[in-house]
Formats: sequence, C-alpha cells, structure tokens
Amino acid sequence: MAISNVMTKSLLSASSAMKQVRAQEGIKKQMEGKAGVLKAEIKQDSGRGGDTAKKEEELAAVEKKATDIGNMQMNQMAEMNKNMNEASKADAEEQKRAEKLEEQREKKRAERKEHLEELQEKIAESTVSVDGAEVAVISSPDAKSGEVHLDEVIAPTSAAEVKTASTGSVTVDVKV
Repeated sequence: MAISNVMTKSLLSASSAMKQVRAQEGIKKQMEGKAGVLKAEIKQDSGRGGDTAKKEEELAAVEKKATDIGNMQMNQMAEMNKNMNEASKADAEEQKRAEKLEEQREKKRAERKEHLEELQEKIAESTVSVDGAEVAVISSPDAKSGEVHLDEVIAPTSAAEVKTASTGSVTVDVKV
C-alpha cells in the first residue's frame, strides 16, 4: 500500500517540526545551563553579602525564556500530532476511495468479460450469410483472437457458391 500525498506532506511537515523542536531544545538547555550558573553566582554573591538583585532579575528572565521555549515545544508537538492524526484519517479515506474505485473497475471488467462471452456464445449459435449462402456457425471463438470460425460443411455446393464464398469479405473454408 503506497503512502498518499496527504500523508507524505504531513510526514515532511512533521520532520520539519521535529527539527525545529530539536533546535529549540538546544536553546532551552543553554538557558537552563545559564540559569544554573546564575543560581550558583547568586548563592556565592549572597554568601559574600553582595547585591544579587540584578542577577536574580536575569535568572527570572532566563528561566521564563526556558519555560516559554518548553511551552512552545509542547504546542508544536501537539500541533504536529494533531496534523498527523488528521493526515492518517485522510490517508485512510483516500485508501478506501482507491479500493472502492478498484472494486468498481474490477466489476466493470467482469461485466465486460461476461458480456463478451455472451456475445461469443450468441455468435457461435447463429447462422451467417456469406454472399447469399447460409452457413451455420458450429465452432466456438478462437481463444486468442476472439474470432469465430465457420467450420460447417456446405453441401451440395456449386461452382458459383464456392466462387462467391471465396471472393466475399469473409474467408470461409468450404469443403466439397
């Protein structure tokens, strides 16, 4: 079963979204690392009795950025998941349509084959007029070509009948 265009586009979009999430994860880790350093500096400065207000503000901003990046990642992943689910449903519907179409085509082929067989049976059971000579068709159609062969012996024949049959547009084996 092939992947539909809808699913292909969704997979490409998901791949792109995952690359963005990975890049954001790297930035988030940098922010978390910076936050760790700031916490250590704040602890060290407060132990010395120094002013930590500026570093605490910077720490809050860095932690907020890391949290925002984490939220953005979660939103992107949720959106990607939603899109994949929708694509999966659309793909399943497209597959069902394709299967239904193939079933219809197969049904038409079977109907055509059945109709052809009915026509061949009718032809095989009929008589054909070849330039005025009535010939009963007694053989079945050739399996490869589908052509009906006239195998009936025409008796009695005259020279005119043989000549008429051989000059007509239909070839007939006439046995005398």
